[in-house]
Amino acid sequence: MEEKKESARVRVTKQLLRNAFTELLMEKPIQNITVRELCEKASLNRGTFYMHYTDIYALMETIESEMVMDLQNVLEGLDVSPGNVRGLVEPCRKIFEFLKQNSDMCTILLGENSDFVFVNRLIDMGKASCLRQYMECYPTASEKQVEYFYSFVSSGCIGLLRQWASNEFRDSAKSIAVMAEDLLMGATRALAAPME
Repeated sequence: MEEKKESARVRVTKQLLRNAFTELLMEKPIQNITVRELCEKASLNRGTFYMHYTDIYALMETIESEMVMDLQNVLEGLDVSPGNVRGLVEPCRKIFEFLKQNSDMCTILLGENSDFVFVNRLIDMGKASCLRQYMECYPTASEKQVEYFYSFVSSGCIGLLRQWASNEFRDSAKSIAVMAEDLLMGATRALAAPME
């Protein structure tokens, strides 16, 4: 019973630190944030911070890693069969819904001062699976074509997410998913003809 209470207390503490951290990141770059001001904003003492993290960068790495892990769980639960390219609205909606639920960090990580390491982790997450699936869907396409396609589409999706974030995620996850599917389907024409 005591372990559950401690666990809940730790979750609350980490959430307070995350909230304060994202507020500060909206105001300034990470290198200008100190542990002292973070703790003051979170109404916690510095000792509490150091019980969980070694420094500000460790906090950022933890938040990013948790988001990536959670997103991987969302991706693993999706049914995107290679023959069902035109049925991506629901899988995309689930992904966009997840990103909307983490809008605080997405706004920061995809904003003007975005963390390219995090963005690249997002792009690389589904790369192997997508390349395999598109090679199966478009057997006449070369591996090089599919790699170019993935690069184009993944960069476009990041751009779409950035635009959505700049609009404060006001549009529904489903409407963004429908737009992503339409854009993706238009881009698949590049896989239908061999590369010269």
